[in-house]
Amino acid sequence: MRKLLATVALCCLVPVATAFAGPATLVLSDAWVRALPPGQPNTAAYLVIANSGDVPVSIIAASSPIAERVEMHTTREVDGYQRMEQVAQVQLESGQRTEFAPGGTHLMLLGLSAMPDEGDEVRLCLQLAGGDEVCTRAAVRKSAGNEHQHHQH
Repeated sequence: MRKLLATVALCCLVPVATAFAGPATLVLSDAWVRALPPGQPNTAAYLVIANSGDVPVSIIAASSPIAERVEMHTTREVDGYQRMEQVAQVQLESGQRTEFAPGGTHLMLLGLSAMPDEGDEVRLCLQLAGGDEVCTRAAVRKSAGNEHQHHQH
């Protein structure tokens, strides 16, 4: 009986250990927050996310200490118009890379305590299914530096 319980316990622990191996390999880079004029209640944040782990990772939420809440949004064409829609989660398969960029999927920082100034840094965190959190520092600037269109919310 003891051998059976040990086998069952081992079988149950292996998937849990594997599930926690993935989030530690989520790499965040090129993070930035759009600087807008003072008094604006919201702004957007962008970054590159790469899953270099062996298991899929689901991003289920985001946060920043400067915002009441952070939502994941994407821009879609609906009836010939560009519309922003909230996204419940973003899944990255093993080895997959995705870019949160102007005109596509991005983070909306809503209910700002104050608009950050250009040159500041803002902490951004992504919450993952399973309870882990991955954070980075994002530079505050007016644009990506290579875009020619304005992206306002």
